[in-house]
Amino acid sequence: MVGSLPDSLPGMQAQQVLKDNFEVDNTYLVMYDSAMDSDDKSRMVAEIDKLDGVESTLGLRSFVGPSIPENMIPADVREILQNGDYEITLINTKYEAATDEINAQIDAVNNIIKKYDKNAMVVGEAPCTKDLITITDHDFQVVSWISIIFVFVIIAFVLKSVTLPVILVAVIEFAITINLGIPGYTGTKLPFIASIVISTIQLGSTVDYAILMTSRYLYERNHGLGKTHATRVALASSMKSIIVSALSFFAATFGVGLYSSIDIISSICTLMARGALISMAVVILVLPSLYMLLDPVIVRTTAGCAAAREYDRNKKEKEKLEKAHA
Repeated sequence: MVGSLPDSLPGMQAQQVLKDNFEVDNTYLVMYDSAMDSDDKSRMVAEIDKLDGVESTLGLRSFVGPSIPENMIPADVREILQNGDYEITLINTKYEAATDEINAQIDAVNNIIKKYDKNAMVVGEAPCTKDLITITDHDFQVVSWISIIFVFVIIAFVLKSVTLPVILVAVIEFAITINLGIPGYTGTKLPFIASIVISTIQLGSTVDYAILMTSRYLYERNHGLGKTHATRVALASSMKSIIVSALSFFAATFGVGLYSSIDIISSICTLMARGALISMAVVILVLPSLYMLLDPVIVRTTAGCAAAREYDRNKKEKEKLEKAHA
Protein backbone atom coordinates (compact mmCIF):
# COMPACT_ATOMS: atom_id res chain seq x y z
CA MET A 1 0.00 0.00 0.00
CA VAL A 2 2.78 2.42 0.94
CA GLY A 3 4.67 1.61 -2.24
CA SER A 4 1.66 2.66 -4.30
CA LEU A 5 1.73 6.25 -2.99
CA PRO A 6 3.21 9.04 -5.16
CA ASP A 7 6.87 9.98 -4.58
CA SER A 8 5.88 13.63 -4.02
CA LEU A 9 4.50 12.92 -0.54
CA PRO A 10 6.79 13.99 2.36
CA GLY A 11 6.63 10.52 3.92
CA MET A 12 7.78 8.85 0.73
CA GLN A 13 10.60 11.38 0.35
CA ALA A 14 11.72 10.71 3.92
CA GLN A 15 11.72 6.97 3.23
CA GLN A 16 13.92 7.56 0.20
CA VAL A 17 16.36 9.64 2.30
CA LEU A 18 16.65 6.76 4.77
CA LYS A 19 17.31 4.37 1.91
CA ASP A 20 19.91 6.58 0.20
CA ASN A 21 21.82 7.74 3.27
CA PHE A 22 21.46 4.91 5.75
CA GLU A 23 20.71 1.95 3.48
CA VAL A 24 17.54 1.34 5.45
CA ASP A 25 14.52 0.31 3.40
CA ASN A 26 12.24 -0.88 6.16
CA THR A 27 12.03 -0.97 9.95
CA TYR A 28 10.05 -3.34 12.14
CA LEU A 29 10.45 -4.54 15.70
CA VAL A 30 10.30 -7.55 17.96
CA MET A 31 8.46 -7.46 21.26
CA TYR A 32 9.40 -9.92 24.00
CA ASP A 33 9.25 -10.48 27.77
CA SER A 34 11.16 -7.76 29.60
CA ALA A 35 11.97 -10.25 32.40
CA MET A 36 13.99 -12.42 30.02
CA ASP A 37 17.53 -13.16 31.14
CA SER A 38 20.00 -10.48 29.93
CA ASP A 39 22.29 -13.08 28.36
CA ASP A 40 19.38 -14.58 26.45
CA LYS A 41 18.45 -11.13 25.16
CA SER A 42 22.00 -10.55 23.97
CA ARG A 43 22.17 -13.94 22.25
CA MET A 44 18.79 -13.42 20.60
CA VAL A 45 19.74 -10.01 19.22
CA ALA A 46 23.12 -11.36 18.08
CA GLU A 47 21.38 -14.11 16.09
CA ILE A 48 19.06 -11.58 14.48
CA ASP A 49 22.05 -9.39 13.54
CA LYS A 50 23.54 -12.29 11.55
CA LEU A 51 20.50 -12.72 9.31
CA ASP A 52 20.78 -11.77 5.64
CA GLY A 53 19.43 -8.31 4.95
CA VAL A 54 19.50 -7.07 8.56
CA GLU A 55 21.42 -3.79 8.58
CA SER A 56 21.27 -3.14 12.33
CA THR A 57 19.26 -3.67 15.50
CA LEU A 58 18.41 -1.08 18.12
CA GLY A 59 17.54 -2.03 21.71
CA LEU A 60 18.74 -1.70 25.29
CA ARG A 61 21.54 -4.19 24.58
CA SER A 62 22.75 -1.87 21.81
CA PHE A 63 23.27 1.00 24.26
CA VAL A 64 24.56 -0.56 27.41
CA GLY A 65 25.80 -4.04 26.52
CA PRO A 66 25.54 -7.08 28.80
CA SER A 67 28.06 -5.78 31.35
CA ILE A 68 25.83 -3.00 32.77
CA PRO A 69 22.87 -4.03 34.95
CA GLU A 70 19.51 -2.80 33.72
CA ASN A 71 18.63 -1.28 37.10
CA MET A 72 21.46 1.23 36.62
CA ILE A 73 19.82 2.66 33.51
CA PRO A 74 17.69 5.78 34.20
CA ALA A 75 13.97 5.00 34.14
CA ASP A 76 13.16 7.67 31.53
CA VAL A 77 15.73 6.13 29.18
CA ARG A 78 14.68 2.53 29.86
CA GLU A 79 10.99 3.28 29.23
CA ILE A 80 11.75 4.17 25.61
CA LEU A 81 12.43 0.52 24.79
CA GLN A 82 11.15 -1.27 27.89
CA ASN A 83 7.80 -0.66 29.50
CA GLY A 84 5.96 -2.95 31.88
CA ASP A 85 6.01 -6.59 30.80
CA TYR A 86 7.48 -6.00 27.37
CA GLU A 87 10.71 -4.86 25.77
CA ILE A 88 11.22 -4.01 22.13
CA THR A 89 14.14 -4.15 19.73
CA LEU A 90 13.99 -2.35 16.39
CA ILE A 91 15.28 -4.12 13.28
CA ASN A 92 16.51 -2.12 10.30
CA THR A 93 16.48 -4.12 7.07
CA LYS A 94 17.47 -3.42 3.48
CA TYR A 95 14.52 -5.39 2.13
CA GLU A 96 11.28 -3.74 1.04
CA ALA A 97 7.92 -4.67 2.51
CA ALA A 98 5.77 -7.26 0.71
CA THR A 99 8.75 -8.96 -0.96
CA ASP A 100 9.79 -12.60 -0.75
CA GLU A 101 13.08 -11.57 0.89
CA ILE A 102 11.49 -9.65 3.76
CA ASN A 103 8.90 -12.39 4.32
CA ALA A 104 11.66 -15.01 4.58
CA GLN A 105 13.57 -12.75 6.96
CA ILE A 106 10.51 -12.29 9.17
CA ASP A 107 10.05 -16.07 9.33
CA ALA A 108 13.70 -16.43 10.39
CA VAL A 109 13.31 -13.72 13.06
CA ASN A 110 10.18 -15.44 14.35
CA ASN A 111 12.04 -18.74 14.65
CA ILE A 112 14.81 -17.06 16.63
CA ILE A 113 12.67 -15.14 19.11
CA LYS A 114 10.37 -18.12 19.77
CA LYS A 115 13.38 -20.07 21.04
CA TYR A 116 13.82 -17.55 23.84
CA ASP A 117 10.23 -16.45 24.43
CA LYS A 118 7.30 -18.41 23.02
CA ASN A 119 5.04 -15.35 23.42
CA ALA A 120 7.38 -12.96 21.59
CA MET A 121 5.99 -11.18 18.51
CA VAL A 122 7.27 -9.54 15.34
CA VAL A 123 5.30 -6.35 14.61
CA GLY A 124 5.46 -3.47 12.16
CA GLU A 125 4.57 -2.65 8.56
CA ALA A 126 6.38 -5.57 6.92
CA PRO A 127 5.02 -8.27 9.30
CA CYS A 128 1.54 -6.76 9.03
CA THR A 129 1.75 -6.82 5.23
CA LYS A 130 2.96 -10.43 5.33
CA ASP A 131 0.03 -11.46 7.53
CA LEU A 132 -2.37 -9.51 5.33
CA ILE A 133 -1.16 -11.28 2.19
CA THR A 134 -1.41 -14.68 3.87
CA ILE A 135 -4.94 -14.07 5.13
CA THR A 136 -6.29 -12.40 2.00
CA ASP A 137 -4.81 -15.04 -0.31
CA HIS A 138 -7.38 -17.53 1.00
CA ASP A 139 -10.15 -14.94 1.09
CA PHE A 140 -9.48 -13.86 -2.49
CA GLN A 141 -9.72 -17.43 -3.76
CA VAL A 142 -13.03 -17.90 -1.97
CA VAL A 143 -14.42 -14.61 -3.29
CA SER A 144 -13.32 -15.45 -6.83
CA TRP A 145 -15.03 -18.84 -6.73
CA ILE A 146 -18.19 -17.34 -5.24
CA SER A 147 -18.31 -14.81 -8.09
CA ILE A 148 -17.83 -17.53 -10.70
CA ILE A 149 -20.52 -19.73 -9.14
CA PHE A 150 -23.08 -16.91 -8.94
CA VAL A 151 -22.44 -15.84 -12.54
CA PHE A 152 -22.66 -19.49 -13.57
CA VAL A 153 -26.04 -19.89 -11.86
CA ILE A 154 -27.41 -16.67 -13.38
CA ILE A 155 -26.38 -17.67 -16.90
CA ALA A 156 -27.79 -21.17 -16.41
CA PHE A 157 -31.10 -19.72 -15.24
CA VAL A 158 -31.39 -17.14 -18.03
CA LEU A 159 -30.24 -19.34 -20.91
CA LYS A 160 -31.66 -22.56 -19.45
CA SER A 161 -28.54 -24.49 -20.36
CA VAL A 162 -26.04 -26.76 -18.65
CA THR A 163 -23.08 -26.29 -20.98
CA LEU A 164 -23.40 -22.60 -21.96
CA PRO A 165 -22.55 -21.28 -18.48
CA VAL A 166 -19.38 -23.37 -18.54
CA ILE A 167 -18.46 -22.08 -22.00
CA LEU A 168 -19.17 -18.41 -21.28
CA VAL A 169 -17.44 -18.33 -17.90
CA ALA A 170 -14.47 -20.21 -19.37
CA VAL A 171 -14.17 -17.65 -22.18
CA ILE A 172 -14.16 -14.68 -19.79
CA GLU A 173 -11.82 -16.42 -17.34
CA PHE A 174 -9.48 -17.03 -20.28
CA ALA A 175 -9.55 -13.30 -21.00
CA ILE A 176 -8.88 -12.54 -17.31
CA THR A 177 -5.92 -14.95 -17.32
CA ILE A 178 -4.44 -13.17 -20.32
CA ASN A 179 -4.94 -9.79 -18.67
CA LEU A 180 -3.31 -10.78 -15.39
CA GLY A 181 -0.56 -12.72 -17.18
CA ILE A 182 0.70 -9.75 -19.20
CA PRO A 183 2.41 -8.05 -16.19
CA GLY A 184 4.42 -11.23 -15.68
CA TYR A 185 5.97 -10.81 -19.13
CA THR A 186 6.38 -7.03 -18.90
CA GLY A 187 7.84 -7.10 -15.37
CA THR A 188 5.10 -4.81 -14.03
CA LYS A 189 4.48 -4.90 -10.28
CA LEU A 190 0.84 -5.06 -9.26
CA PRO A 191 -0.85 -4.24 -5.94
CA PHE A 192 -1.77 -7.45 -4.14
CA ILE A 193 -5.50 -6.62 -4.33
CA ALA A 194 -5.36 -6.21 -8.12
CA SER A 195 -6.02 -9.87 -8.89
CA ILE A 196 -9.27 -10.13 -6.93
CA VAL A 197 -10.52 -6.74 -8.12
CA ILE A 198 -9.87 -7.57 -11.77
CA SER A 199 -11.14 -11.15 -11.48
CA THR A 200 -14.52 -10.01 -10.16
CA ILE A 201 -15.00 -6.75 -12.09
CA GLN A 202 -13.84 -8.07 -15.45
CA LEU A 203 -15.99 -11.18 -15.02
CA GLY A 204 -19.09 -9.20 -14.09
CA SER A 205 -18.67 -6.34 -16.55
CA THR A 206 -17.70 -8.29 -19.67
CA VAL A 207 -19.64 -11.56 -19.40
CA ASP A 208 -22.61 -9.67 -20.83
CA TYR A 209 -20.72 -9.48 -24.15
CA ALA A 210 -20.80 -13.26 -24.29
CA ILE A 211 -24.43 -13.44 -23.14
CA LEU A 212 -25.50 -10.97 -25.83
CA MET A 213 -23.93 -12.99 -28.63
CA THR A 214 -25.06 -16.31 -27.20
CA SER A 215 -28.68 -15.18 -26.92
CA ARG A 216 -28.71 -14.22 -30.58
CA TYR A 217 -27.00 -17.48 -31.54
CA LEU A 218 -29.66 -19.54 -29.72
CA TYR A 219 -32.43 -17.45 -31.28
CA GLU A 220 -31.19 -18.09 -34.79
CA ARG A 221 -30.62 -21.80 -34.14
CA ASN A 222 -34.18 -22.13 -32.84
CA HIS A 223 -35.55 -20.41 -35.94
CA GLY A 224 -34.24 -22.83 -38.50
CA LEU A 225 -30.64 -21.76 -39.13
CA GLY A 226 -27.69 -24.11 -39.11
CA LYS A 227 -24.78 -23.61 -36.75
CA THR A 228 -22.58 -21.86 -39.33
CA HIS A 229 -25.27 -19.41 -40.46
CA ALA A 230 -26.48 -18.83 -36.87
CA THR A 231 -22.95 -18.09 -35.72
CA ARG A 232 -22.41 -15.59 -38.54
CA VAL A 233 -25.68 -13.81 -37.82
CA ALA A 234 -24.97 -13.71 -34.06
CA LEU A 235 -21.49 -12.30 -34.64
CA ALA A 236 -22.61 -9.73 -37.20
CA SER A 237 -25.55 -8.48 -35.16
CA SER A 238 -23.77 -8.39 -31.78
CA MET A 239 -20.29 -7.21 -32.73
CA LYS A 240 -21.18 -3.52 -32.96
CA SER A 241 -22.82 -3.47 -29.50
CA ILE A 242 -19.91 -5.39 -27.97
CA ILE A 243 -17.32 -3.05 -29.47
CA VAL A 244 -19.19 0.09 -28.35
CA SER A 245 -19.64 -1.26 -24.81
CA ALA A 246 -16.02 -2.42 -24.52
CA LEU A 247 -14.57 0.82 -25.87
CA SER A 248 -16.77 2.88 -23.52
CA PHE A 249 -15.53 0.82 -20.57
CA PHE A 250 -11.97 1.20 -21.85
CA ALA A 251 -12.26 4.98 -22.21
CA ALA A 252 -13.74 5.44 -18.73
CA THR A 253 -11.04 3.43 -16.95
CA PHE A 254 -8.00 4.17 -19.12
CA GLY A 255 -8.29 7.91 -18.45
CA VAL A 256 -8.25 7.37 -14.69
CA GLY A 257 -5.28 5.02 -15.07
CA LEU A 258 -3.32 7.72 -16.90
CA TYR A 259 -4.32 10.57 -14.60
CA SER A 260 -4.11 9.08 -11.12
CA SER A 261 -0.81 9.53 -9.28
CA ILE A 262 -1.70 6.81 -6.76
CA ASP A 263 -0.23 3.63 -8.16
CA ILE A 264 -2.84 1.26 -6.76
CA ILE A 265 -5.67 3.18 -8.49
CA SER A 266 -3.69 3.64 -11.68
CA SER A 267 -2.75 -0.05 -11.88
CA ILE A 268 -6.28 -1.34 -11.29
CA CYS A 269 -7.86 1.08 -13.78
CA THR A 270 -5.23 0.21 -16.38
CA LEU A 271 -5.94 -3.48 -15.85
CA MET A 272 -9.68 -2.91 -16.20
CA ALA A 273 -9.19 -0.91 -19.40
CA ARG A 274 -6.96 -3.57 -20.91
CA GLY A 275 -9.32 -6.29 -19.67
CA ALA A 276 -12.24 -4.71 -21.54
CA LEU A 277 -10.30 -4.86 -24.82
CA ILE A 278 -9.08 -8.41 -24.19
CA SER A 279 -12.57 -9.64 -23.29
CA MET A 280 -13.95 -7.96 -26.41
CA ALA A 281 -11.35 -9.66 -28.60
CA VAL A 282 -11.84 -13.07 -26.96
CA VAL A 283 -15.65 -12.93 -27.26
CA ILE A 284 -15.52 -11.84 -30.90
CA LEU A 285 -12.76 -14.23 -31.98
CA VAL A 286 -12.90 -17.25 -29.68
CA LEU A 287 -16.56 -17.63 -28.67
CA PRO A 288 -17.91 -18.10 -32.26
CA SER A 289 -15.35 -20.87 -32.74
CA LEU A 290 -16.71 -22.62 -29.66
CA TYR A 291 -20.24 -22.36 -31.07
CA MET A 292 -19.08 -24.19 -34.17
CA LEU A 293 -17.07 -26.76 -32.23
CA LEU A 294 -19.55 -27.51 -29.45
CA ASP A 295 -22.86 -26.91 -31.23
CA PRO A 296 -24.05 -30.57 -30.95
CA VAL A 297 -23.48 -30.49 -27.20
CA ILE A 298 -25.04 -27.04 -26.77
CA VAL A 299 -28.33 -27.86 -28.53
CA ARG A 300 -28.67 -31.12 -26.59
CA THR A 301 -28.11 -29.52 -23.17
CA THR A 302 -30.12 -26.32 -23.65
CA ALA A 303 -33.85 -26.12 -23.06
CA GLY A 304 -35.95 -24.85 -25.97
CA CYS A 305 -33.59 -26.06 -28.70
CA ALA A 306 -36.00 -28.63 -30.15
CA ALA A 307 -36.15 -26.70 -33.44
CA ALA A 308 -32.37 -26.72 -33.68
CA ARG A 309 -32.22 -30.46 -33.05
CA GLU A 310 -34.95 -31.05 -35.61
CA TYR A 311 -33.03 -28.96 -38.13
CA ASP A 312 -29.89 -31.03 -37.53
CA ARG A 313 -31.82 -34.31 -37.96
CA ASN A 314 -33.39 -33.13 -41.20
CA LYS A 315 -30.03 -31.98 -42.46
CA LYS A 316 -28.46 -35.36 -41.74
CA GLU A 317 -31.31 -37.20 -43.43
CA LYS A 318 -31.01 -34.93 -46.45
CA GLU A 319 -27.28 -35.59 -46.66
CA LYS A 320 -27.90 -39.35 -46.47
CA LEU A 321 -30.43 -39.15 -49.26
CA GLU A 322 -28.07 -37.12 -51.42
CA LYS A 323 -25.31 -39.67 -50.86
CA ALA A 324 -27.72 -42.51 -51.70
CA HIS A 325 -28.77 -40.84 -54.96
CA ALA A 326 -25.13 -40.16 -55.83
